[in-house]
Amino acid sequence: MITCIMGTDEPVTFRDVILQPDMIRIFLASLFILGQVLVSFSLVPLYIVERGGDTFAVGMQTTVFAAASVVLRFVFGPMADMRGRRFVLALGAFVFATANLAIYYAPSLLWMTVARVYQAVGMASYLASASSLVADLAPVQFRGSAIGAYRMMMPLASLIGPFLGNSVINRYGFRTFFFAMAGAAFFSFFVVLSLRSGRRPIAGSVVRISRRDVFSMFRIPDLRAAYLGILLIAIGGGIVNTFITAYGAPFFDNPAVYFIVYAFVGAGGAFVLGRISDRTGRLALVVPVIGAMALGLITLRFLAEAPQVVYLLSAAGTGLGFNSGLSVLISWVVDSIPLHLRATAQSLQESWIDGGFAVGIFLFGTFSVTFGEPRLFLWTGIFVATGIVGVLAMADRSRGTTHTGVDT
Repeated sequence: MITCIMGTDEPVTFRDVILQPDMIRIFLASLFILGQVLVSFSLVPLYIVERGGDTFAVGMQTTVFAAASVVLRFVFGPMADMRGRRFVLALGAFVFATANLAIYYAPSLLWMTVARVYQAVGMASYLASASSLVADLAPVQFRGSAIGAYRMMMPLASLIGPFLGNSVINRYGFRTFFFAMAGAAFFSFFVVLSLRSGRRPIAGSVVRISRRDVFSMFRIPDLRAAYLGILLIAIGGGIVNTFITAYGAPFFDNPAVYFIVYAFVGAGGAFVLGRISDRTGRLALVVPVIGAMALGLITLRFLAEAPQVVYLLSAAGTGLGFNSGLSVLISWVVDSIPLHLRATAQSLQESWIDGGFAVGIFLFGTFSVTFGEPRLFLWTGIFVATGIVGVLAMADRSRGTTHTGVDT
């Protein structure tokens, strides 16, 4: 080992990296914030209905929230590179805390929509900045391992957040729910304020990031390849998260068992494959991770004629593909981009995830009416598998198959 942490000259191990106080802090703060994100999509719609909204109002507010997050990332990604990670992380956590109160006290559905746009500031500012700080804290040979460990927070939050949130709503009502959510986000806010890292722009950072700087990133072959891989995985992830419960209902008393397997296999796979990618390089795992998502989707085509265990095998495949795939591909994004544009690139990466979700959900929902869900699962899986060719073709093979971070 020849790398160091936080400017020291001491050799380090992965244990040293993951047990840094600031790494622990960002993991803890992010667990609560990721729970906020998931609850915003899954449980806030219940409050919209409680306030008199219909399915159109739910769909409109959710779309506005997601779309505003995509647009605002073009502001907050560069800001994290120019102002430092901690400022933007603290802003995101503070916005999530106060947005919960704004949503609860909104006098009408129109004002609630405005509050959802404000909430989108939190999602746009926090997510990319958090993964950027994790990458900053990890030496290059442990980068995939650290990002993989960080990605474990998402399935963990998905297991805890919606379940606890729904329990609070059923037992104590929406007022307690929104105040509890605000309290959790304020906790993350104070944890972020305690960070010693990310207080100022990284060394060599530019004073201002222009649109030309942003567009110039797309000249980097590996970045384009990683973005395409992220898009393919997100398309499959969006379809599974939206349609699988209804699709599995005829076969299982509780089709949500899919998400238990999805979360546990995904969490373990994110950590393990993140570590493997540090040794083999990101490119070497493109086929396995995207292929796992494709096979998980294709398997669903045969659910009616196959044993119920096939449903769980599909969950393992899509969970492995989504969480492990993002772990590897996000590490690839970080490897391929200059250091002073890291948060900018990762903010766009989150937009590719959101865009993949939106495209997959829209097309699947539209065409499944005509062609049926089994056939659409098959076609989507084949499409995702075929996309691997494009990812491999875009990659800069002159850099070989090992990671070669560009921390310059």
